[in-house]
Amino acid sequence: MSTAGPDVRARIDSVWEQLSPAERRVAAMVRHDPELLLVGTSAELAAESGTSKATVSRLVRSLGFQDAAEVRQNLMSARGSGLPWVAEDAAHVDQRAVEARNLDAAFASLGRADRPRLARRIVRARRVLVLGERGAYPIALQLRSQLAQVRSDVRVGPSPGQRLGEEVADLDRHDLVVLVTVRRHTAGVERIVRHCVDSGADVVVLGDPTAAVIAAPATTAILCPVDSPSAFDSMAALFAVVAAITNDVYYASGPGGRVRVDAVATAYDALGELAAP
Repeated sequence: MSTAGPDVRARIDSVWEQLSPAERRVAAMVRHDPELLLVGTSAELAAESGTSKATVSRLVRSLGFQDAAEVRQNLMSARGSGLPWVAEDAAHVDQRAVEARNLDAAFASLGRADRPRLARRIVRARRVLVLGERGAYPIALQLRSQLAQVRSDVRVGPSPGQRLGEEVADLDRHDLVVLVTVRRHTAGVERIVRHCVDSGADVVVLGDPTAAVIAAPATTAILCPVDSPSAFDSMAALFAVVAAITNDVYYASGPGGRVRVDAVATAYDALGELAAP
């Protein structure tokens, strides 16, 4: 295959749904830092991802390369063309182009989740619990804030001073959980997903591509790249997807959602909580 083809990240995006969980674990690392395939051996990448050399080899072939040597040739060609596939001096990178790629991949993942059906599931759930820790907490808080405008009984956890066990103890099949997780993931997040699934709750995982394996037991996974040319990840695609999900829920909720929005606005006015526009 010609090395003039799509870059490694684009190739990963195009075959993501066909990869096994182990291959996704490697692919998520490579998507974040393609240089791992350039400077490391298959054995080193397998060890770092907790997989095997055979898994790395299968991923390489899934991406359309014959072997690791062809991958390195492709990456050297990309480096020569100046493509920003690792963190660089942000002043010399078109960050808007990076964000555009992130948004394209995020909304493609959201589309695969069947947006209309996802919105109906959120509307019909007895309760919605949104979970997020560390860098995921602001995203979880935004999702909860917007969903609470449209439907009742939307919680966010963990609450200050609480642990997640207190939030998930009484879940059942009538509930829906959205677990938000982004790298670096908190210890035990896979156990939380499994616990929520075992409770019978409908579970959605919203995260970056490194959450693919974490999300395996869930009903739905929505994966949004957080790539950035600077030192810090960009959460723009995740927040955009949150806005899209909550807009979908608003329209799916019908008259009941509009009544809820009016009731919240009336309460704001009665309490004098918001400044006049």
